[in-house]
Amino acid sequence: MIRTLRKPLWRWEPAPYLLLIVLAAVTVSISPNGAPVAYWTLLTLTVVVAAIAVTLLVVSLVRGRSNPDSAGMLSGIDDLELVPLDAGSAPATPVADTNRHRAALESVAARAVGIPTAVLVPDATRWLGLRIRIAVHLVVPGKVYHVGFLPEQATVAYTAGLRALAARRRFVSPPVRSFATEPPYKLELDLGALSAVLEQRAA
Repeated sequence: MIRTLRKPLWRWEPAPYLLLIVLAAVTVSISPNGAPVAYWTLLTLTVVVAAIAVTLLVVSLVRGRSNPDSAGMLSGIDDLELVPLDAGSAPATPVADTNRHRAALESVAARAVGIPTAVLVPDATRWLGLRIRIAVHLVVPGKVYHVGFLPEQATVAYTAGLRALAARRRFVSPPVRSFATEPPYKLELDLGALSAVLEQRAA
């Protein structure tokens, strides 16, 4: 059985705000006269968590959207270094969830000049999700589209290596083996050289 990777709760974006709501609800339910120690302890914790939540919110607003963002979505590639993979003869890897990204695939087909460039982004999640995946983006002139995710087995095998590269602003660009913009919206990548490249970059 393939192990599903998930974010720890402390890395989950809504965690501080949900914790604040729970602490506030518990605090107001306790009488300061009936249980003063519990009340003041919880009130102190609530104030500390509130300060942390406000700080995180202010920092995110000041910094603006990162690239990729916390969900693993790219807004461009100008500030990134792409690590291209050589094409090989290994079986192609199908991209999952392409049916949910029909509009993006159709836009890629309309704007692409030749074969689009694929980019892999580790530690991607659905909005407010905990499940970690490897996002697949296709790059065309002036635009980047999120078109799906690598299968679970590939996520488990490659996340650690791709994460190490991403920490240095380097993202793998595998060859696009096949690309269809009509049902069933097929997209396949050539990941045959990925393991060797990750091992070489980690050395």
